[in-house]
Amino acid sequence: MPFSIGSTGSSRIFARFNSKAGRWYVRGLDGNDVEIQNPNFVADLDNIATGWLRFREGQAPERVIDPSIDTAAPFPGEGFKRGFIVMTFSPKFFGGAAEFASASAHISNAIKEVYAAYEAAKADNAGRLPVVSCTGSQPMKDKFGTNFRPTLAIVQWVDRPADLPNRSPVEPSDVWKGAAPSPRAPAQHVAPPAVKQATHPLAEAVF
Repeated sequence: MPFSIGSTGSSRIFARFNSKAGRWYVRGLDGNDVEIQNPNFVADLDNIATGWLRFREGQAPERVIDPSIDTAAPFPGEGFKRGFIVMTFSPKFFGGAAEFASASAHISNAIKEVYAAYEAAKADNAGRLPVVSCTGSQPMKDKFGTNFRPTLAIVQWVDRPADLPNRSPVEPSDVWKGAAPSPRAPAQHVAPPAVKQATHPLAEAVF
């Protein structure tokens, strides 16, 4: 009989672009990172969330989410940067629905351009979502040295996948509601997961 207590990993898949290395990774439900090639994915830009994010080694990300994408929450404190959270879908590259979030200025600027293209075309694609393709990355020099920005573009529109629910990617408790955010207790250090080599995806899948 299974003993259903404890944790066996995350309840959500996470996709991320490492702006230092210019590479994509997916963290599966087992908590391990797998490097992947430049992906294609459905992006739920209908429900994208923006806000303040703080990432710390070995700790869960902290979030103070904007009430809406055109109303910013106030700066919550040291270490927070402006960023985004969006749900994506790609059985080929991500293994299904995956959260994609970042506070990198270069990644955020790439998503900002994709969102502008989405807004310009969504009236002609009512009820559908864009498929975003990454074709590579561009080196960007800033005060931190050379980082990379993914080259993203909308390549088609599709019906919403059944496994990509039409809802916000964040919890209501993370959304700023007019009061100062409550400080969170520091999380215990967790050793970074091992990186596995990705298996070759199915050639016939688009995303």
